[in-house]
Order: sequence, then structure tokens, then C-alpha cells
Amino acid sequence: MLGFGKKKKDTDEKEASVAPAPKDKDKDQEGSVLEEAPLPKKRNFITKKRIFILLMVLGAIGASSFLVYTLYFTPKGPGNVVYQEIELPHVKLPQEMLKFSFNHFPDLYAGLVNFNMEISLFNQEIERIEAIAQKYPEQKKITDTEKKVLKKGKNALLKAFSKLEKPIKETYVLFQVDEAQGLAQIKEKKQELTDMAQAALKAAQAQTQRIKAHTPQVPEGIFQGTLYKLKKKFL
Repeated sequence: MLGFGKKKKDTDEKEASVAPAPKDKDKDQEGSVLEEAPLPKKRNFITKKRIFILLMVLGAIGASSFLVYTLYFTPKGPGNVVYQEIELPHVKLPQEMLKFSFNHFPDLYAGLVNFNMEISLFNQEIERIEAIAQKYPEQKKITDTEKKVLKKGKNALLKAFSKLEKPIKETYVLFQVDEAQGLAQIKEKKQELTDMAQAALKAAQAQTQRIKAHTPQVPEGIFQGTLYKLKKKFL
């Protein structure tokens, strides 16, 4: 009897030691929540939009650097200068003759570009004075006097540069027919034509200098506009 009771007691103790520990309901619920909750998505820092913006910025920096380097750091010489076609509405010469002037009369070509700008300044100022005259008609005497002075200066500049067109045309055609004779005439006429252009511009600029203070002219077009701004910044 005593032995049987002892065996039963030992059996109960073994079952108790083998029996699984009671589960913690709170821990189970917390674990299931963590397992079921989706992980936060990682934000992709590199996007197509950011790559596009970066490429645009790098492209703009590269283009600006190249233009600045070309304008201010490359050695100046005939081989480094390329003709850029620009509109000169007040110059009555076709583009092929403007290019010819650029290549063979570079100072004269610069004079033609300045001539075109000066005529534009005269026209702008005349229009400005006319607007004032319409607003204050009782002061017509003052505005008419100023317009007369401006028109006189403009017409003198137009007349001076009209005299330059004929020799440019003649030299261009001669160069096309006989290059040797054309080069000889270029050498003969270059200084004379340049001096005529500079003298006419000097007289006109004495009038337009005060106009530039309140009517600055920025060339049209991306290339010309950028070139103008860079020169204003660095020169």
C-alpha cells in the first residue's frame, strides 16, 4: 500500500514537471499585432523627377561655363571666331555680305552692329517723346524741338552708313569674281571704311548716350541675350 501511494505521487510530480507552462495572453496578442502590421515603405530618394532636374541644372552650368570660357579665356584669333547670323533690320545688306564683312572687315562689321543699335535707340526715344506730346499737347513746342534734334541725328547716321553699303557690295562681288583682286581691294578699303563708320557713330553716340540711361536695349534671342548679360556682368 505504501509503495503504491509513493508511485502515484512520483507520477503526478513528473506530469507536473512535463506539463507546458501557461501561455501569456498579452504577449501572444502583442506578437500577433507586430507580425500582422505592415512594415513602413522606404521612400525612394532617387526619382525620375529629381534625376531630370539634376541633369537640367548640370547642363545649364556646363553651357554657361563653356560660354564664359569661350568669351573670356580662349585666345582671340581668326580661327576661334565663328560668324553668328543675327538680325540687323536697319542694315540694308544681305546676310552673305554681312558674313563677308565679318570675315574681312571685322571692325566695320562691329560698326554695322552698333549702327543698328543706335538707330533703334533713336527710334525708341522719338516714340517716347511722341507719347509725352500726346499726353501734354499744350507743351508741343518742347516735344517738337526735341524730336527735330533726334530726327536730325538719326538721318545723319543713316546717310553716313548708306555711303558704306556701296563699297561693301562692290568689294563682295569683286571677291566672288576674282579673289586676288577682291583681297587687294579689301586691304585698300578696310581702314577708310572703318574710319567713316566710327566717325558717324561717334557723332550719333553723343546724342544717344543719355538715351541709354533709361532705355537699355537687350538683344533678342537666347544666345544674344545671354551674351549681352555676361558682358554686362564681367566687363
